[in-house]
Amino acid sequence: MTSITLSEVARQTRQLVSDPEDRLYGDLDASMADAIKCLLERIAASEVERRAGAKLYERGAVRKDYRNGYRERKVQTPYRTVTIRIPRLREQGYVPSYLEPGHRAIAEVEDWVSKALLVGMHRADIIRFMEDTTGCRPSDKLIKRVQLDLDRQAKSFKERKLKGKYIYIFLDAAWVKDIVGANASRICILTAIGITEDGEKEILGFERSQRENEPAWRGFLTRIKERGLDVSNLKLVISDEHKGLASAVAEVFGDVAHQLCWAHRVRNIFKVIAKADRKAMIEGLKAIYAAAHKTAARAAFKVWKLRWLVKYPSVVQCLEEDLGQLLCHLDMPELHRKYLRTSNPIERVFLELRRRRFGCGAFANREQSERVVFGVFLWLNRKWKGDNIWIKRARKQRMPLAKALAA
Repeated sequence: MTSITLSEVARQTRQLVSDPEDRLYGDLDASMADAIKCLLERIAASEVERRAGAKLYERGAVRKDYRNGYRERKVQTPYRTVTIRIPRLREQGYVPSYLEPGHRAIAEVEDWVSKALLVGMHRADIIRFMEDTTGCRPSDKLIKRVQLDLDRQAKSFKERKLKGKYIYIFLDAAWVKDIVGANASRICILTAIGITEDGEKEILGFERSQRENEPAWRGFLTRIKERGLDVSNLKLVISDEHKGLASAVAEVFGDVAHQLCWAHRVRNIFKVIAKADRKAMIEGLKAIYAAAHKTAARAAFKVWKLRWLVKYPSVVQCLEEDLGQLLCHLDMPELHRKYLRTSNPIERVFLELRRRRFGCGAFANREQSERVVFGVFLWLNRKWKGDNIWIKRARKQRMPLAKALAA
């Protein structure tokens, strides 16, 4: 016995949906509701035929059960809430495969609620939106079930084993507003991004912290290391100039080279120099960080130092003290240097996080914060999967592919 075919469903749908010429132009809600209702009822009828072993009014020796009328049930879809007729069976209970016992909404509604929570929508906004679109609010059990599932996924993401051979790691913290209302405060999201030997980028993990200090970074980096990060493969750690972060990196990762971000350094310099000197200052700094090798960079620094030492002695002294960590990128392959001399790659990740959070302004609670951050980072990891950033950069710079792969 074959179940109801798709062509039969389409024919019955056309018969059920009234003449579209009788509808107002652009008014598709009623037609869509009729089509959804027909499709769900046909699916239920097909499943009952398979269980009973015979079609409606059909006789046969292989029959396993008998029909016992219908029952009506409201079903919530992402578009409308419809009332459908579900066939009964005498010897066994029956619930359509697109519903779970005791649940009113189909699985697609849970998917929609999950996506809404991941982009930062509040529970009240989700309820109002579903009431306006489907005519029925999602049940509290549905929202709670989706939240618990997302919490499990976020926990699994943060505790997963790291299997890649990461040669570069970017570290930084994003400051966000936490909690809505009078008790609102700011918290930071400690984040690590790794680059593998094959040029694949991956967000390794994240953690909430009330403040960005050495103990917070030490604990975060230690947990990443325990999850499978092989420090022996690391060639460079890139971050801003936070003192606590630098101490934690040295303690957890040992003597791995630590590159300080040139973008942060230039911005800090611009804060203390005259606006008229900025153009000449940046030209001298560019000659340092864009040099072909360390010898040329140190020679460019000497020229820069002679020009500005008298006017800005503290700026020159500070740059001279950190020059070793500011030139670590010059020890890496030529194709990698521009990418590694700043923390811009991780700043772009935070930009995406701020875009997702824009609609909610602040996280309602700790759990919502974890879900939104997890959703953004999981999406980015899937987007980057299989991409080789070095090949992309070689094409952008019109560098021969063989040279890029050799790097």
